[in-house]
Amino acid sequence: MSRQPLQTTAALAELTAFAAWARSVEQLCDLIDSLRPLAFSLGLPDPSDTAWHGQLFGKLRPQASREPLLVAAVCGGTNTGKSLIANALAGSVISRSIAEAARTRHPVASLPQGLASRIDLAELFPGFTPRPWSSADDAIGSEADGSENVLVWREDTTGKQSDRLVLLDTPDIDGPLRTNWQRAECVRNACDVLVAVLTQQKYNDAAVREFFAAAGAASKTVIVIFNMVEWPQQREKIGGWLATFRAETGVEPVAVYAAPHHSGHAQAGRIDFFAMSECASPEPSHRQAVDHAHRRADGSTDVGASLSDFDFDRIKVRAMKGAFRVVLDSHTGVEAWLDDIQIHARDWQQAQQLLANEATVRLELPTAPSEIVWNEIWQWLEPQRSTLDLTVSACYRFVVSRVLWVARQTGLAKSEAEQREDFSTKELKSLKQALGDFVQRLEDACQHNGRLAEMLRGVLVDPDRTAWYADLERRHNNLPIVSDDYQKFVRGELDRFSRANPDTVKWILAGLNVGAVARPAVTVGLFVAGAAVVPAAAVTASGLSLLMHSVGDIVVGAAAITTGEGALGLTVVGLKPLLETLFANWSAERGRVLAETLQGVVLGGRLEEINRLAAAAARPEVAEARRLLLECRQKFT
Repeated sequence: MSRQPLQTTAALAELTAFAAWARSVEQLCDLIDSLRPLAFSLGLPDPSDTAWHGQLFGKLRPQASREPLLVAAVCGGTNTGKSLIANALAGSVISRSIAEAARTRHPVASLPQGLASRIDLAELFPGFTPRPWSSADDAIGSEADGSENVLVWREDTTGKQSDRLVLLDTPDIDGPLRTNWQRAECVRNACDVLVAVLTQQKYNDAAVREFFAAAGAASKTVIVIFNMVEWPQQREKIGGWLATFRAETGVEPVAVYAAPHHSGHAQAGRIDFFAMSECASPEPSHRQAVDHAHRRADGSTDVGASLSDFDFDRIKVRAMKGAFRVVLDSHTGVEAWLDDIQIHARDWQQAQQLLANEATVRLELPTAPSEIVWNEIWQWLEPQRSTLDLTVSACYRFVVSRVLWVARQTGLAKSEAEQREDFSTKELKSLKQALGDFVQRLEDACQHNGRLAEMLRGVLVDPDRTAWYADLERRHNNLPIVSDDYQKFVRGELDRFSRANPDTVKWILAGLNVGAVARPAVTVGLFVAGAAVVPAAAVTASGLSLLMHSVGDIVVGAAAITTGEGALGLTVVGLKPLLETLFANWSAERGRVLAETLQGVVLGGRLEEINRLAAAAARPEVAEARRLLLECRQKFT
């Protein structure tokens, strides 16, 4: 008949509190899952290898809101007799015990009767695929399923196992197969009680010490069994071995047993356990009474029965608190991981700032054809001009056009098409020169920042840069001298200016001063939003002073053509900045082809990645995770 240990009021209250925190635990796990790809991109190691991750995902999340089962795992190094001891504790053969080392691949669970139908074992043991027990060889498995994390389970056949006790046999913690170590660690994370199987040869191995030290840090309850000893001749030596084990791991076992070496008993599947009460921790004080209650006539103890009489609730609460302590540790827990995200993000912020400061280049474009902007202005003005003004202007334009025709025929002037071709050639040359300068500045920046060097290593080290210049030339060839976007921009700016200055229709924009040219310059740089161009209207000494008069269209229009550009002065406040904006933004559109080549071909998506990593610490998931940690810490303390 199965036993149900007495539940204390205090322990039940604490277990209820843990269940109430289950929502916070689940939210914290979701936040960490969402941050893991970002942390990986920042260069942080996989948190699944940390103690806090194992306790949070392997202990707290699956068990905080579940019925409080007590999970006890038999753990130890190679050839220590774990499977034989697990069979003895379960009261039946659940794992085949063989002399060959590291043969146990899969943990085997002995469940109380009826438990398999009440719970989802895959949730209780995350990372494992539950599989019903078929024979004692299931733990050994085969080479075919050696890479799969299988948890074999069988319900207790004796009916003696406690309704709340789950007992497991586990793979070696120090064998040649590292996957076995990982499976044993996953079981360790999920369990509340560890049955540490030690021998004279295995009580102080490095892997053994490390495994049980982690269990001690998480406040797991530990029972120590020294197996294959000469009893009672080695009793005093066992005390010395245990002292070393305690000193190296920090573990204070609640019970210590000696299991004598007896080949005949081992072949028959029998093993005797002798309590060493003088070696056990005095806490809890009732352990000696429990062992005494299950002592056989030959002086050995029925450890399986004794295990079922543990104070389940007290041990469960201790294990859950221990898991929380590991998770909430400010130096090695989740908070330290969030701190690492912030530290690495700060490195990328420095790289981002270096790009903003250093990876910029001033692009000097050739003299902009002034008629490009002025044609757009005249087209906007035409519907607002009088018939007489248009007639007079047309006459003068005809006269001027004939003069220009004669000049072109005599070689004194170039046609508009020839001027555009010359400008386009010079402009492309300027763009290519700026591209080379920009790449040089990127290389210089990488010399001063390891993060940038890491990110841009594949870009700047001996690439085929011919493709970059070809892409720039293609983009330049496809850019019209006046784009639809720029025409819309000009009309919008002029409409806005006209609304702010209702009398503008009385003024005619006549042109640039004689000899004045718009020599645009733009700065192409990498900013937090990506490649960008910023216009900086660098002009000749006479500036972008614009001609305008307020005495009427006819007079101004005629005067402009008769006396030539530059005869009239600027009289409307705000018009000069408007015209400078129109010229500067046309120049910026020309420089944007360089920015697009940098963004799309030279850097690809690396700039967005730098910006993403630099902003990592500001992600809302980080702040929310810190809030949840503070909330849990306040409740926990």
